[in-house]
Amino acid sequence: MANKNLKSVEIKSCYLYDVGGAKYDMSAAVNGFSYYESIFKPFVTGVMSVTDSGSNFISTLPIQGGELVSITIKDVEEEEFTYNLHVWKVYGRIFTKGLQTYNLALISKEALYNEGVRLTKKLSGTPDSIVKKILEESLNTSKDVSTETCKYEVNFFPNGRKAHIIIQSLAQKALPNTSGKAKSTVGKTTTGGKSELSGDTKKSSGTAGYLFFENRNGFHFKSIDYYYSTGSDTFKGDSEVATYTVKPNTDNPDRYVIEEYGFTSELDLIEQMRNGTYASHLVAYNYSTGYYEEFSYNLQENFDNMAHLGSQSKLGKTQQDLSINPTRVMTVLVDHETWNNKETSGSNEERDNPEGNGSNYPDYQKHWLAQSIARRYFMENQKLEIEIAGNMNLTVGDKINVLLPNMSASKNRDEERFDKENSGTYLISSVSHNSVFLNSSVCVSRVELIRDIYGMKDETSNVK
Repeated sequence: MANKNLKSVEIKSCYLYDVGGAKYDMSAAVNGFSYYESIFKPFVTGVMSVTDSGSNFISTLPIQGGELVSITIKDVEEEEFTYNLHVWKVYGRIFTKGLQTYNLALISKEALYNEGVRLTKKLSGTPDSIVKKILEESLNTSKDVSTETCKYEVNFFPNGRKAHIIIQSLAQKALPNTSGKAKSTVGKTTTGGKSELSGDTKKSSGTAGYLFFENRNGFHFKSIDYYYSTGSDTFKGDSEVATYTVKPNTDNPDRYVIEEYGFTSELDLIEQMRNGTYASHLVAYNYSTGYYEEFSYNLQENFDNMAHLGSQSKLGKTQQDLSINPTRVMTVLVDHETWNNKETSGSNEERDNPEGNGSNYPDYQKHWLAQSIARRYFMENQKLEIEIAGNMNLTVGDKINVLLPNMSASKNRDEERFDKENSGTYLISSVSHNSVFLNSSVCVSRVELIRDIYGMKDETSNVK
């Protein structure tokens, strides 16, 4: 490998299967292939650039949409990667001296099915079991489905919504089994400034929220805290899969070098406040019992209940000051009775049902709404984009360790080579592997990384 370009790739095969199942070899016609994943998208996509010099696939097959494209690429370390995607669009067709070039937009077959799958029958169970059932029975997937067990069961009619929309709605209300018992603490909330919101509220606690996405290994439905854990806490996430550094080693070429990098977003106090990331106020009214409650949620008070990818031990001083007063107010109607066929109250609250035999599907909005919103928006506090030699082993959901150079005065760089505040563990939120097969075949990976707090795991953060 020492004598090879570290970006070198080779197309081993590319077959297109028409809608009747007939197989056609397109290997010689492929100019390039780009493959995309995102932790916020329910499916994977790709784009294939084709130069058709005589086969005229687009007309003789013809390419009409829905065809399976199976492409296998071998990287510089002789490892092979196969991608199976379906044609959903043809665009950019150009004719030049007897040649035609065009692009095939590719996507997961489940994404195509999703457009026509509308669910109407009642769905019951824990969110993770419902997600698995939808993927396997409604979208007919044969891919691996990896889930994390949820704490509470739900029961609802999907009302004709698409499969992926239902799953995304379940993601925000899901609590992992590793989460503590849902509870609220009675007592006054300390308020500052001149906010006139009631100070006589209950404090809600905990963490909530799941992510649903597809990557090269299949579908995933797991808690945000799982992905922000490196395995040393109760959330039992996976450790980093690789370490990348900005400084190249020209004497001993290394694939794990960052060629370009930049932070696209690092801090947005106004946006975070408007989303209710640091503090929110929740008003809940149970229209069956007439009971009215107010809850406050403060991120700093629940900081230790979450998994983090940095070394901060608390929010910064300004964020703590801004979390004194709620910056987002939400109202919810609580319904314990719709799925309760017992003579007793469906509420599991002791005040409503001292016997504790309420509904099997209690309404726990007050225990997950503010928590999932705060967790979701806080997870993207830092966004870093890097460009590296193609590494098709990297998928969204993986964590990598990034070592960025110390940008202070040169005399300080000799003492401290890396930026300890901005280096550290990041979560891969999106990735594209871009291969070009003209002349010298190469692959470049562009990776978007996110995390919630600053600092390297083994170092003390300077955030005050």
